[in-house]
Amino acid sequence: MPQLDRSNFKYNAKVFEKTCLWCGIIYFASRSTAKYCSATCRGYANQAKAAEEAMPYDETEKMISALLSENAHLKGQVQRYVLENEELRKALERFQSNGN
Repeated sequence: MPQLDRSNFKYNAKVFEKTCLWCGIIYFASRSTAKYCSATCRGYANQAKAAEEAMPYDETEKMISALLSENAHLKGQVQRYVLENEELRKALERFQSNGN
């Protein structure tokens, strides 16, 4: 799965913003030589190279893949925000109960 968020790395890690040569998605990599966002894209590129096909799969499939990756990323962010919201709600309830 591509790393779409820089915050998944340590704060002092060297991170490179890259564009996948196969699907075109922008991702973060820990290596400067990274060319593909995932093993799937690397596999497709190797198959195309072996078959002497320079064309990636169509734009619709590319867009679907990119949207699914972004959806997974956003779902993780929403889950994190829900947990933070629950913690804040509990802290507010404790604060209000201590005030009364």
